[in-house]
Amino acid sequence: MKKILFVNGHLNVGGVENSLINVLKRVDYNHYEIDLILFEGLGDYAHEVPKEVNVISYDLSKAYGPLKQCILDNIRTRNWFWLCFRLITLLEKIIGVKAFTFARPLFKLSKRYDCAIAYRVGICTDFVGYVINSKKKITWWHHGTFDYPEKVIKRLTKVFQKFDEIIAVSDSSNRMIRSNIDGIENKTITIPNIVNADEIKQKANEETAYQIKFNENITLLSVGRLSPEKGMINCVHACKKLIENGFNIKWYLIGDGVQYGEIEKCIKDYKLENDIFLLGSIPNPYPYIKNATIYVHPSLVESLSITVLEALTLNTPAVIARSMGPMEFIRHKENGLLVEPTPDGLVGGIISLLKDDQLYTKLKKDHSDVLKNYSPEVVMKKIYHLTEVG
Repeated sequence: MKKILFVNGHLNVGGVENSLINVLKRVDYNHYEIDLILFEGLGDYAHEVPKEVNVISYDLSKAYGPLKQCILDNIRTRNWFWLCFRLITLLEKIIGVKAFTFARPLFKLSKRYDCAIAYRVGICTDFVGYVINSKKKITWWHHGTFDYPEKVIKRLTKVFQKFDEIIAVSDSSNRMIRSNIDGIENKTITIPNIVNADEIKQKANEETAYQIKFNENITLLSVGRLSPEKGMINCVHACKKLIENGFNIKWYLIGDGVQYGEIEKCIKDYKLENDIFLLGSIPNPYPYIKNATIYVHPSLVESLSITVLEALTLNTPAVIARSMGPMEFIRHKENGLLVEPTPDGLVGGIISLLKDDQLYTKLKKDHSDVLKNYSPEVVMKKIYHLTEVG
């Protein structure tokens, strides 16, 4: 039985975490023994982790914060483990990322794995690269942009030397990292995230936490982290323009993040409290996606864009801001509308769909020709091949 390790930060609602859960659900546990290391607790998706997975959780927050306060807190609580780990992170600033080698005896992880997978870049890659003993090491790249300072690029270049393969979730993302990091040309592979159509359709029929009258209004829905790169604040600006143009709509935003307060204030400033609603983080957004009139994806950058694929799965017409991820599978006016990543771009796309019944009906058709490339069977076959050693 092969021993495989996955390392991630947490299992809170998010695209990366949803992707990881989908992989864990599809593993053949008759042939694979899976460990999952988490650094920031469990999270919203914890209940979806298969019982066969051995979860090892560390609370990295005990090593965060101002240096003096962190040291004093850990001394007071006699938490020598996290005190030592914080000192290692200090050493890392002096001698570089190889300082993580000193964390090996601290974590006491003696198991030798057949394959260790860092499912996020950052602490997860550092940990797998320098702490874990494994025959093969793999990391996943989920980001849609590469805007790192030179210091971080040098660090990534050094850490990636410890890995056998680097997985990008789209071809465009693959090209992006190859063009920015030296020495990885022969290591990068594209494996998309899983879109489990059967599970999505099943969950889409579950009860919703919010009782929304989908049939009584034109309902727009957007799902994403409330942060600048996801462009969710553009939904508020677009909503204002649509209302001013006489459209009677209700727009629902699912997600949380650093811009929550800013977006909330923008809604109040525009006096749109009865038109656009912040629903917060919701582990199961599928009933909302299924019943929405239009799914609107305002993100400025995407490596793949799982929620757009989920909208296609549920036959909900979608207006999508142009970025490299969705442009790989969205054919304009065939299975979605690609628009400029601006409020005006979103407004134009939404109005086009609302006024063109023929186009709207066309986008509600079955999209299995696209979705088959993201099926569990296709993706897991690639992942199983990836974990082969030698």
